[in-house]
Order: sequence, then structure tokens, then C-alpha cells
Amino acid sequence: MFLRKMSVVCNRRVLMMLFYFHLVLLGVILIIAYDINTSPKETEYLKAYNRWKAIRDDFDSYSKQRAQKDAYLQIRGRQMDAVAGFDLLNGDSNDKIKLSNNGSVDERVYASSAINPLNFIPKVPEYSQSDIVPYLSSNITRKYLALPRAIFTHKIVILTPVCDVAHVLNNYMKQLAKLSYPHDLLSVYLGEDSSTDRTLDMATLIADDLKSNYGFHDAAAYHFNFSGGVHGAWGDVHHRASQYERRAHIAKSRNMLLKIGLARGEFDYVLWIDSDVKQLPADLIQQLLFAKSDVVVPSCLFQSGDYKRTFDKNSWRETPASIEDQEHLPKDILIVEGYSISRRIYLPDLKAEGRIVRLDGVGGCALLIKASCHRRGLKFPERVYTHHIETEGLAKMADHMGFTVVGVPFVEVFHN
Repeated sequence: MFLRKMSVVCNRRVLMMLFYFHLVLLGVILIIAYDINTSPKETEYLKAYNRWKAIRDDFDSYSKQRAQKDAYLQIRGRQMDAVAGFDLLNGDSNDKIKLSNNGSVDERVYASSAINPLNFIPKVPEYSQSDIVPYLSSNITRKYLALPRAIFTHKIVILTPVCDVAHVLNNYMKQLAKLSYPHDLLSVYLGEDSSTDRTLDMATLIADDLKSNYGFHDAAAYHFNFSGGVHGAWGDVHHRASQYERRAHIAKSRNMLLKIGLARGEFDYVLWIDSDVKQLPADLIQQLLFAKSDVVVPSCLFQSGDYKRTFDKNSWRETPASIEDQEHLPKDILIVEGYSISRRIYLPDLKAEGRIVRLDGVGGCALLIKASCHRRGLKFPERVYTHHIETEGLAKMADHMGFTVVGVPFVEVFHN
């Protein structure tokens, strides 16, 4: 009898526990269902369902977008990984290529020229294989830098795109202020975009200073309200895989700034100068004008200890070997200079040809262009143009338009 009563009590307790368990479970289910129906945030399941429904409802549009995206990724992958720097065209880029005996002096002689400047000009190499630029004796450099007396009347606009460079703009102003070209013939416009620091504020202050205290005809800073570009550490910004996006953005900034600059006055020349330039020769403008060319660029170097090294490797001349390397490339392939041996000749290695030398590519560290060329349509390609983009693409475009493109290898600008 006792056992029977205990059994009945236990069954009641089990039933009650089961009842409360199911009641709680039902409450949880109702809460979840209510949250799904009322929450603004979709669950992953609903997101997947909505994506599937959108594809089903408009499959043709989806297929077209997917094909465009796949094509873009394929092209960009080839541009950034397959050809940039000619690595795959010329074998393993990790192999160190020694200087050949094709007319260039031994690299050790170049390196020691800081103490013992060369009293001769090295022969033009078959193609550039070292970025060390030898020091030449003053007797040689004076000959190739002498300028005739002249009265200058050309109005020149200096254009500089800026982004995250607040820390270098003060030196930039000092370099412009020391230019010996008549300041009342110079106007300066800076175009800022995508900065994460006080670049725009600094650019505005510097523009006011150049106009008020240094006698420049006009100066102003502009903010471009479009996003893009590559940001981050120096290594990320200058990584080869970032160059298509980075330089396409720079080209867009240059073209927008160019439009503003040309609208501000009747200028004869446009002088592009990088904001992070370290040192400009005082007679830079006179030296570039002496070339009497449509497009002209000086050597852009940087100081590494006692060495002078080529910084802007975008100023170059094609060689038969480099042209052969490009003959069978698809048209959409971008070639980015300076990341490995390309079998081209950099501007500083062309001194033996004289004071003014023909070029096929130019950099933008300091770049003088006749304003009339820009007005006739010369611009900085924002997409791949004959395998190049931005300044190098401009040089290719200039040549196709019949403009002259030259460099002055003895004129040296130093970059940070």
C-alpha cells in the first residue's frame, strides 16, 4: 500500500515537472519567434534566404553582376601579381642580378664617389641594374647646369595633391619659398582628399603664408569629397599589390586638381610637385624651362647614408628588351615600375647622352607640363593605358598625341 502511494506521488511530480518544462520551452520559442519578426537585424538564415530570393527573382541581373565582378578580380589579379615589375617575364625576382660589363662602372666605384667624385660621366648602360647614383665632379655638373641670362614672363601654376602629409607640409612650403623664379608669376593650389590627419588645415595655412608672406600670385587649398586610395603603413601603401588602386586614385586627384588649377588663370605651364619632397634646387623652374619641351622631368633621388639613390623609378626609357617583354601582354595588364628588374633605363643613368634626354615614362615628384598640352586633352590615365597608369600613362599618352617627353638628368630633386 505504501509503495502504491509513493508511486502515485512520483508520477504526479514527474507530470508537473514535464508540464513546467514544456511551458518554459514554449515561452522561449514564442520569444525567439517574436524577436525574429520584430528585430531590425536579420538572422543569417533570413539573410541567406533573402539573397537566394533576390537571385531567383532577377537571375539575369545577378549573372551579369557576377560576371563583371569575376572579370574585375581576374584582371586585377593579373595586374598585381602576374606582371607588375616584370618578375614573371624575367624569371625569379629573388635572384640577385649583378652589374654587367655593358659600359657601367663597378658598383663599388659608384658607392665611393661620395668621397671621390667621378671626373667622367658613366656610359649609358644596356638597362639599369643599380639604383646608386654616382657623385660627379663639380667641373662636370657646372657645365650641364649653367643657365643663360633670361627675363622670365611665363605664368606657372604649381599643383600638389595631398593626403595624410600634415607632418611634411612645413618643409614643402620652405622649398617653394626658396625658388628663385619670380614669385609673382607663381600660383600654388593643393588638393586634399581622404586624409585622416590635419592635412587640410595645414594646407590652408601654408597657402595663406605663401600668398601673404612670400609674394606668390595666388595660393589655395581645396578639399575633394571622394573616398578611395590606399591608407596605412608605408609598406602597405607602397606594396605592389596596392599600386593599381593607389595610383588610380592619385590620377583621379590630379585630374580634379588640374581642372581647378587651369580654371584659376591663364597659365603657360603646370608644375606638379610632391608634397613630401625634401629638397628642391632654387633654380628648378629655370632648369626645366631650359629644356623647351612639352613634358620635362628632373631626376628624383633620395639620400641613403653617403649614397644617392634613385627614388622615382617612373622616369625611364624603354629598351629593345623591355619592349619585347611587353609585345604579347594582354592590353589590360598594368606594369608597375620599380619592383624588380625591368630592363629599362632610369633617368639618372642617361647623363652620358647630354643635358636633355628623351624619355618614355615620367614620375610626378617634380614634373613640368605645358598648360596647352593639358588643355588639348593630356591627362593622367585613371585606368590602364598601354600597360601604364597615372604619370607613366601620361607620358605614353603625350607621345601618342605628338608631344615631346624629356628628362634633365643633371637636375636633382631629393625626396623624403
